[in-house]
Amino acid sequence: MHAADPANIRVGARVIECPTCVDGSRVGYIGGPNTLAVRVTGVPQAGERTLTVVYETEQPRTLKLAVDDGPVRELTLAGARSWLIPARTSVRLRLPKGACWIRFFNDTGSAPDINTVTVS
Repeated sequence: MHAADPANIRVGARVIECPTCVDGSRVGYIGGPNTLAVRVTGVPQAGERTLTVVYETEQPRTLKLAVDDGPVRELTLAGARSWLIPARTSVRLRLPKGACWIRFFNDTGSAPDINTVTVS
């Protein structure tokens, strides 16, 4: 799923042009009150899934994520130390059957920019 997809919910976060990103853009300005929420659909049964996030950052940043209103996971991501070199990270999350929202945020600082999100 592309983070800049119009179906996603961006509160304060904005789409930024990015020549090295999938589809030429990513979502930035995530942090403080600004968030990105990506809808995941078609989960055949509840259980653990791997979430892979392609992101960009110049310095280490914290990315927090939560499935619906569930517990918050916190990741410290160093990235490739460039806004033009995508990096990736994967984390195991418990997803419900059917559909859910995965919220990306950092209420205490700036998060990395997000390009794509994949669930497998």
